[in-house]
Amino acid sequence: MRFFCALFASGCILAQEQTPDDQTDQDPDQTYYQEPSILSRDPSLIGERGGKLLDFRYYVDVRGIYDSGLATLTTNGSAAYGVETGFGVIGSRKWKHDKLSLEYKGAYRQYSSSNVPQGLDQFLNLVYSRKISPRLILDLKDTLGTVSLANGAFAYESLTNTDLFALPANELFDIRTNFAQSRLDVTWRQTARLSFGVGGEGFVVRRSSLALAGLDGYAARANVAYRLTNRQTMSGDYNYAYYDFQRAFGHSKLQSVSLGYGVALSRKLDLTVRAGGMRIDSLGIMQVPIDPAIAAIVGQGYANVTFAQLVYAPIGEARLIRRFERSSLTLDYFMGASPGNGVYLTSRQTTGTAGYSYTGYHRWTFALNSSYGELSAVGQTLGKYTNLQGGTGVTYKMWRETHVEFRYDYRHYTTQNTIYQKDSNRVSLGLAFSPGETPLAIW
Repeated sequence: MRFFCALFASGCILAQEQTPDDQTDQDPDQTYYQEPSILSRDPSLIGERGGKLLDFRYYVDVRGIYDSGLATLTTNGSAAYGVETGFGVIGSRKWKHDKLSLEYKGAYRQYSSSNVPQGLDQFLNLVYSRKISPRLILDLKDTLGTVSLANGAFAYESLTNTDLFALPANELFDIRTNFAQSRLDVTWRQTARLSFGVGGEGFVVRRSSLALAGLDGYAARANVAYRLTNRQTMSGDYNYAYYDFQRAFGHSKLQSVSLGYGVALSRKLDLTVRAGGMRIDSLGIMQVPIDPAIAAIVGQGYANVTFAQLVYAPIGEARLIRRFERSSLTLDYFMGASPGNGVYLTSRQTTGTAGYSYTGYHRWTFALNSSYGELSAVGQTLGKYTNLQGGTGVTYKMWRETHVEFRYDYRHYTTQNTIYQKDSNRVSLGLAFSPGETPLAIW
């Protein structure tokens, strides 16, 4: 956080030295409302690699895979070799009044052992934006998929969204998980400097094991942004979210307010921060120790009781994006709330992520990403969950449409129970086929 605070301070100084490009409001019929990114409006970088938006790119690949540390509910730490066939499309395109960004990935996996998760994984992230009028913009975002691995590229896609409630990024087990989240936002541009936004979404998560909780929920938001200069934007927002847990007794209501500041430190460097507070009102079941005398009679040392807990906590977020000629670097920090992973339900969450992607001049593409996260359950008598993971991927264009691809992913997580402390590794190597003059950037 000290790094982001130092950048924030320097950004304010640099931005104040810039001459605004519009000291007075412009005619809204003549220009778009341009501004640094606003975290509460969920900017997205899908369809972008190496700091540039890509045209639509299709691919299919075949690769050999090795996974260690595979953990279902009945096995822990299994290793297996297999074959995986992948396919997908990545890209973005702009029209006069519309913009469409799409990232779809599918992979069919077959292992040598039948005791580990197999089958088809799919992931889709779609963003559509429509300029209805010079003052009114409509944004539609959909994220959905089905995954069976807790480690690997499907576990943490290269998204800038930090409030994707349904994305299974902290799963404890390698089991089938289905998820979907749909979001709609409307932005009204009152003047060339002032804009208002409202939006809502629904989300759902279903896990194949009856022992793990599912999730239904919805959220709503309202925000306002004011453009101070051509490089600075201030914003404020209110958010409400509701989690309803399936196969488990409990629900949570969350409310938050925050203020944000975005500054373009240069044409290729963008810093955005947001800070505020949240109120978490949770109802659920927790385990409590019972009197030893009663425990001797009933033969149990703990009892399940309902709880109603009200928690106030800070929220914070910071994002730094640096674009180079052929690459981009993204750093993210988030402190807020999460609906958990099926064992941990409503939790306070802290995450930090870093991602770098490079699209070469001729034959090479490269990506590197890492993240660290913590969950602290609200109400449940569970210890802290920590998750450390990272990965790297490389593709090399050999000839025409043929590419060699390699990827390695690592994950380590811990809970209060030493049985569920796991290290897992995933390695894949294969060939990819995709038409196009530039190297293939799958990650």
